[in-house]
Amino acid sequence: MTESVQSPITAVVVHARQVPAAERERFAKALRTAPIAGSLVVETCHRVEAYAARVDVADLARLTEALPEGGRVLSGDEAVRHAITVATGHDSVVVGEDQIGHQLRTSLDQARSSGPLDPSVDRLFTVALHAGRRARSWQPGRRRSLADVALETIERMTGSVRERRILVVGAGRMGTLAARAAASAGARVTVANRSRERASALAGAIGAATADLDPGPGSDRFVAVILALGGRWAIGPATMAELGAGRAIVVDLSVPPATPDGLSERLGERLVNADDLALADAPGGSSSDPRIDRLIDTAVAEYLEWQARGTARAAADALVQRADREREAELARLWRELPTLEPEAREAIEGMTRHLAARLLRQPLERLGRDSDGADGRIVRDLFAL
Repeated sequence: MTESVQSPITAVVVHARQVPAAERERFAKALRTAPIAGSLVVETCHRVEAYAARVDVADLARLTEALPEGGRVLSGDEAVRHAITVATGHDSVVVGEDQIGHQLRTSLDQARSSGPLDPSVDRLFTVALHAGRRARSWQPGRRRSLADVALETIERMTGSVRERRILVVGAGRMGTLAARAAASAGARVTVANRSRERASALAGAIGAATADLDPGPGSDRFVAVILALGGRWAIGPATMAELGAGRAIVVDLSVPPATPDGLSERLGERLVNADDLALADAPGGSSSDPRIDRLIDTAVAEYLEWQARGTARAAADALVQRADREREAELARLWRELPTLEPEAREAIEGMTRHLAARLLRQPLERLGRDSDGADGRIVRDLFAL
């Protein structure tokens, strides 16, 4: 990866606390349609964020125009701190949860593979993920996830789920967490998935039953349904009628929502979606941990120090290159004026000009080498129009 002058980070941040799912999806589509070169986009159940360096006026105008009400534009140190706070899980609905680390790593890998990722953004998320791993290593025992919040919500609405039937639709990462959480609470879990093989594998691992993706008649036997799907839940009239007329709670963790429109209308207050969980005060969440606060401060300082060193190095390189260009231009003019000059004389003059340039640049370069905050680098660029 080649080093270059390190530009301030710009972040656009959209979260379920302020922006509903439909608006988040529209914003995510805008980012996918016209991505910013070298940027990284993070999409999770509750957030859509983009991080970039060297954002020009046109890009910033386009982002601002697409940004829904409630979204934010962060820049510089504020954007850096936000990224690291997200990675530690301290901006999550479930403070300290594991999922965000996996989601950020996936986003970083995708950004690296889809094109050159800006070095400033790459370095920021390398530092952020390291801080996130450190923060999660301090968490005792099994860490809560959004699936645990879903189960707690069900129990607040229906009472204990022990020995009661719960249908989990989806066998991916979130579906697996939901099925395990329900089984741990003593529920009688049934797993349904588009792939029957994946449903059977998950059910076998936790001692659950399986059902068709559309369970059909008898759906009213479930006290709750937890949806964790990519795309809509395809169900027929029998399932729609029984769930709509019954007492089952449906918790839809999918983003965009997987609940069919017709069922959503029938469920009314018995439907809880991912945004509802983000807005609710989930029980059992961690309060602010001073160690995490110090960890975030340290990681922010580490990144900003790296950024300042990059600015100073880039300024030093640019200064040397500028001096070489000027020296070579003057020598070329001299050779044109003295076409008969002997080769030995030319060599001596070239050596003298290199030595003189090195002497003149020695102190500025030494000062740039001690530049701890990038201020000298910026001064040098301004003075010499680099």
